[in-house]
Amino acid sequence: MELITKIKASIVEATDGNLTIEDVERVGDNIHQLGLDSLAQIKIIVLLEEEYDIEIDVEKISPEVLNSISSLCQFIEKEFEKASV
Repeated sequence: MELITKIKASIVEATDGNLTIEDVERVGDNIHQLGLDSLAQIKIIVLLEEEYDIEIDVEKISPEVLNSISSLCQFIEKEFEKASV
């Protein structure tokens, strides 16, 4: 599954189904517009860690990373590269 698609699915799963894929796609790249609370944001990170078998230090994640799908995608790709080395 493509990373962007997995991020979108993780957002839906992290909200316990309160959001749909359509809701996520409606806001485009701007995750911030979804109004996710900090718990949902942490759940997204945990789901992506499990999916890609990486460990992410949540203290390294700036708020800007969680504002858009593209910035989160770039962050995950960098973390995945670090884990592969």
